[in-house]
Amino acid sequence: PEDFRLVALDNNRSSRFIKKYLFNRGMSEEDLYRFKVGYSEEFGFDNRAIFPSFDADLNLNFYVTRSVDEKVKFAKYRNCDASKKDIIFNEHLIDWKKPVILVEGIFDAVKAGNNAIPVLGSWIDMQHQVFKKVIQNQTDVFLGFDPDAKEKEIKVAKNLLSHGINVKLIQNREKDLGDMSKEEV
Repeated sequence: PEDFRLVALDNNRSSRFIKKYLFNRGMSEEDLYRFKVGYSEEFGFDNRAIFPSFDADLNLNFYVTRSVDEKVKFAKYRNCDASKKDIIFNEHLIDWKKPVILVEGIFDAVKAGNNAIPVLGSWIDMQHQVFKKVIQNQTDVFLGFDPDAKEKEIKVAKNLLSHGINVKLIQNREKDLGDMSKEEV
């Protein structure tokens, strides 16, 4: 949206409403800056937190919005029209020489900490840029998909293993990483 503003820098009614929701989801002020979380009052973006994604050269390549209105039951998340396969969400934050944590969503990545990449779903393969980049760099991977995607997570792990990647599954949990505290994760 043309009137995109950073949540962390504004203190108007809209930004306070969005901040309250994000803080209740376990985000910190530092997270708001790190993920460049924003908002817009344009139609279709109102009452939504906007999570932009940037490639390694800091070019905007994707965004996800999350409704902060608890009355919204459908379309809580909305993505831009770009293909999720063609991007690595916030690649500018990733150190490929260190293990990466692959998770499903934005809040999972926030909770997982540094070097976490939301794959924006529960499947990746050679059609996805993030998969290719992991293979290219021979980066170790921790998989932290949601508990309801355990079978897909195991298939992704086997696929990565077949390419010589060291893979570990984050185990012993009954809820999504995004629903846990940072300390629990």
